[in-house]
Amino acid sequence: MAADRPRARQLSPGRVLRDAATGSVIATLAAVAAHALGLPQLIRVHDIILFLPAAILGAAIGATRLRPLLWYAAVPLAILSIVVAYTPLVGMLADGAVRRDRVPERVDAIAVLSNGITSGGQMRGKTLDGFLGGLALARRGVAPAVMVSRELSVRNGRAVSDSADQQDILRLVDFPVEIVYADSVDNTRTEALAMRRIARGRGWNRIAVVTSPIHSRRACATFETAGFEVICAPSVARDMAMPGIRDAEDRLRAFRAWLYEMFAGATYRSRGWTK
Repeated sequence: MAADRPRARQLSPGRVLRDAATGSVIATLAAVAAHALGLPQLIRVHDIILFLPAAILGAAIGATRLRPLLWYAAVPLAILSIVVAYTPLVGMLADGAVRRDRVPERVDAIAVLSNGITSGGQMRGKTLDGFLGGLALARRGVAPAVMVSRELSVRNGRAVSDSADQQDILRLVDFPVEIVYADSVDNTRTEALAMRRIARGRGWNRIAVVTSPIHSRRACATFETAGFEVICAPSVARDMAMPGIRDAEDRLRAFRAWLYEMFAGATYRSRGWTK
């Protein structure tokens, strides 16, 4: 008598739907954790547009025998999120990314870098912090002129610039200062080259570079490679408590900034944009 062959286990439609729903939830939570850690920004995705694709992909995988793969992705992300948010590790990493030089009584000019604009044309918080920091140095008499990066981008088919927002801030300034704009900048390298062209025409070489703290080391190295003598003067960080990060949300913000700087720094070194 021939042995009966085992039949493949048939799953009920209800079980398949439950597995798909579970997979969708796991994948979405993994995407949320990745977003909190700043992983999407490494592929130039700065919004939450990956949540829906993650949910769909998770549902597709969850309905198959490959569903353990979802846990392999979600568990490490969950552990890393807990370590980042609830241990002092990030504070030590972030402090290492900051370069802060002693600001002399006088430099040729102050360079204020951009850290992004909103779709409505306002400076983002880090950009405003740097703008105020540069003006504070000018008020102290450190330099008679401030070079300012002015962003222009296309959002939803229309050109958006932070020029008007900068002018609103400048109307509050009650001391004489020359503002020189560097236009058409889209990264730290193009900022350095644009400001080098401006400075060369005016005989400026020794400058104070003002940007967000965690961006300061890479930014100042980029300007030095472009030919400047640089005094690194990071702005006050108003979006997190630096130094001395103790809040979980501040740690996540700092980790996102640190992670981006580590990858951007490696890219700049590989291209010869920093030494």
